[in-house]
Formats: sequence, C-alpha cells, structure tokens
Amino acid sequence: MDVSELISTYPRVFHSASGLAWPSIKQHGLLSTQRLLDLYQVSPHRQVELLTQRRSESVELVAPGLPPAVIRDQKPMKFLGEKIEPGGSVESFLMAINSRVFFWPSLERLERLRQAKEYRNLEQVILHVDTKMLVERYEDQIELCRFNSGAITQRNHPLRSRDSWVAIDHYPHSEYRRKHGRVGALAEVTVLDAVPDVLDMVADIEHVRPSLARANAAQVEPGPSAS
Repeated sequence: MDVSELISTYPRVFHSASGLAWPSIKQHGLLSTQRLLDLYQVSPHRQVELLTQRRSESVELVAPGLPPAVIRDQKPMKFLGEKIEPGGSVESFLMAINSRVFFWPSLERLERLRQAKEYRNLEQVILHVDTKMLVERYEDQIELCRFNSGAITQRNHPLRSRDSWVAIDHYPHSEYRRKHGRVGALAEVTVLDAVPDVLDMVADIEHVRPSLARANAAQVEPGPSAS
C-alpha cells in the first residue's frame, strides 16, 4: 500500500476516548499509554503492571497540576494467552499495544466500539482526523493492522505478536481487500508514541453523552482544521 492509497481510501480516521480525558487531550494531545504513565509519574512498579498485564478495568490517572486522564480497559482480550504467536509473549504484545495511539479507519469500525456494551452508556469524545495531515506529519511512525488487535473474543481470531502492525509501504491492502472486503481490509491505523498536535488535524469533534449514546446521537463541534 502506498501513502496516496491510504489517504484516498481512508480520508478520515477516528479516535475514541473517554469523555473524562478531554481536558487532557486538549492540553497534551493523544499520548500512548506508556507516555501517559510517564507524564503522570506513575511508579515504575505500577507501570510494569499496567503495561504488561491485561487491564480488567479502565484506570484514571491523576497528578498535581494535570487534568485527569484515562487508560481504557482491555476487557475484550478474553483469550489473550491462547493467541500469541510462537516465540512471542503476552508481555511483549501488550508493550507493543501500549506504545501506540490508535485510530479507526472507517465509521463502521468506530461504531463497533462506540456501541459496545462496555462503552455505549459512557461519555465519549471522538476525534475525526484528516488522514493526509496525519500522514504528512507522522508517516515514519504509522503502522497498520488488519484486525482489531485489542479484541480477542473468540478462539479462532488471528494470532498476535509485535509484528501484527506493519509500515504503510509493507501493508498488503489490495490482497486483504480481495479476501476480506473494504471494511475488513484494514482495522487499525496506529501512530507510535504520541500525536501531541492531533487537534491541529481534527475535522470534527463529537461529544457523546450517556443519555444520547443510547439513541446514537452526539454533539458535534467543528475541529480547528475543518474544511
């Protein structure tokens, strides 16, 4: 896959976060779990737990002088221990997940998360990000994955490893599209480490309130770069 194909096929990518994290996003942009733990000066022992073990609940981070931040739970990883590539480990796979920022490449993928029973009655903020701007600034840090790496709800799901994500120019998008269709051809667009300037690339921002989420409604405000 080349950059132009990624941009033309997926002109917007989407990030969903807890509504509680919005003040932190406004101040710091999007940070990987690893970067958030460093920013909030979480103890080394607790960092190891959060980075290398499956999180059964979301974790709120607080620190003096900083707005709250939220690290999402990993409840959908039900069969994690059974789905690691030979020679890999749960710890290395989770470290890989926790070192990146995630975007959904389609509204269909976004809706699957937004309507999941664990999240549909929670306040959420959803960023609609211009893919061209994201690639122009972060191409060297972008890696793609065909499946939802954080959802392992069935035993027939693909095996996971650090190599589940690949660079744009190594991604066999045409082959995956023939095999899996348009929505199934790409599940994740990820950026290693952080996207601190994400709001410069936002076209729309949705604030989904719990009462409105059940009706599939949202407040939408134009992003700084909306056109």
